[in-house]
Amino acid sequence: MGKLEKISEKVESLGGDFYITFDAAERFYLSSFSSTFGITLVGQKGNFLITDGRYIERAKELKDFKVILWKGWEELLEFLKGIKAEKLIVDPSRLKAKTYKELEKRFNLIDCEGFLDEFRAVKDDREISLITRAVQIAELSLKSVLHLLKPGTTEIEFRRALIDAFFKFGGNGEAFPTIVASGRNSAVPHWETGNREIKDGDIVIVDFGTVYSGYVSDITRTFLIGNVSSEARKIYDAVLEAQKLGIEELRAGKSCAEVDLKIRKFLENKGYGEFFTHSLGHGIGVEVHEAPTLSKRSTEILKEGNVVTVEPGVYIPEIGGVRIEDDCLITENGTFVISNLNK
Repeated sequence: MGKLEKISEKVESLGGDFYITFDAAERFYLSSFSSTFGITLVGQKGNFLITDGRYIERAKELKDFKVILWKGWEELLEFLKGIKAEKLIVDPSRLKAKTYKELEKRFNLIDCEGFLDEFRAVKDDREISLITRAVQIAELSLKSVLHLLKPGTTEIEFRRALIDAFFKFGGNGEAFPTIVASGRNSAVPHWETGNREIKDGDIVIVDFGTVYSGYVSDITRTFLIGNVSSEARKIYDAVLEAQKLGIEELRAGKSCAEVDLKIRKFLENKGYGEFFTHSLGHGIGVEVHEAPTLSKRSTEILKEGNVVTVEPGVYIPEIGGVRIEDDCLITENGTFVISNLNK
């Protein structure tokens, strides 16, 4: 059974006529159609994509969707009535409040937060192939500019060179704002890359990923520049050991919270527990943060076909931070690490 058929079955099981989404990422996931505007409906009565004149001709090439020209809200509402879309399933977290209110006035809405998460979390062979290519492009890109990562180069200069390389090797730009954090800046997990010059003795975190055919990669490497302190080396070794352990813990049927907590406990025993301030990892796919989440608060169970990051980090303001991140595929027999840059 195909993806759309499975989603249609869920729509029916929840008592809806269609799942409706205005979200660009969900639209791409459902139809492989990229646009800044569109409305997608999936249900037992058919699959529809509504878009405006900028995209209509390209949209007509879609095989699994009937394409409708957007003419405005009133025409949309008439169309929905015409296909007897009386009960609409919506994901409130993916809808603007104004849009939700417009639909609520005229239809019976069935709220289902994270409606597509269970489908998006498990990647098929095509999706795994595209993510793998996005990883390969990101890795080639970093290798091509590593000679610039030295004292005198600014964070923003290195970031710019890396982004240019994404395009050079076949990527479609950044999957997210690339982070280059040097010195004490590396102690801020999501540092906004600035004009600071890299110096001898710095820790430098580079968190990067590109997009390939709509799918993303997300990798982090930490570099120790020149004569770093013994404490910086100690932190690096602890995080590297934690990351290896995290990857080893991944397997289908394992609780996401259990994996996170085990690595958290490991870093606590090393004396760094309070400095690990984010979750262990997250799914990637069409977006850089998808289900499942490797978090102590997660209720999710890992499944074969999940692609998740494993990215423990330790951040100490007086010294700097270390984060190491790889993209991992959950397989029938354990884990396959897609990214393989030297650590």
